[in-house]
Amino acid sequence: MRERRALLAGLAVVAALALTGCSTTAPVRAAAPTPTASPTVRPAAAKAAGFQDPAADATTTSGATRPVRIEIPAIGVDAGLIDLARGADGVLAAPPSTVLDEAGWYAKGTVPGRIGPAVIAGHVDWVDRIAVFHRLAELRAGDAITVVMNDGSKVRFTVDGVREVSKFHFPTAAVYGPTPDPQLRVITCGGPWDDARDIYSENVIVSASETD
Repeated sequence: MRERRALLAGLAVVAALALTGCSTTAPVRAAAPTPTASPTVRPAAAKAAGFQDPAADATTTSGATRPVRIEIPAIGVDAGLIDLARGADGVLAAPPSTVLDEAGWYAKGTVPGRIGPAVIAGHVDWVDRIAVFHRLAELRAGDAITVVMNDGSKVRFTVDGVREVSKFHFPTAAVYGPTPDPQLRVITCGGPWDDARDIYSENVIVSASETD
């Protein structure tokens, strides 16, 4: 079966985000397979859109508070989080293809629970295996998401909405722009599989707000 290309693209307020990974077999999910390259927003484009240059991000140190786990009971997710970083091209690297049961957090972006949109991304499937976010599109407004921090504290979010958007018309500013309160964005692939490009054509984007 052809794996869903876990291709995530966008701007995490201060960084370009693109998760890629693709095999040569058909999608695990019978429903909607998507394209190959998603639009990427590089530092210059970020400035043009009114965002801070990625180089100016606050660097997260090993001793800082950071997320280590994400829990989404409605879709059976209880997974560890690895750190994701930008490559030399300014694009956020995807979790390795061997990391299917965990998701990734952009470690130089917003820390969950702080003002702004924290970004968590993960694969939907790979070759003949489902991955951590294979049911992400099933979430609905009101569902709960909990992010566990390395100090044992928990940051709770409530889903505001879920949408699927074309990888080639990614709503960068709307999804990753500055917010007045703590927000969470959870992203994976979705939509129909594009055999010509060997990728999924869309991204599933979950937006959530911190719950008091």
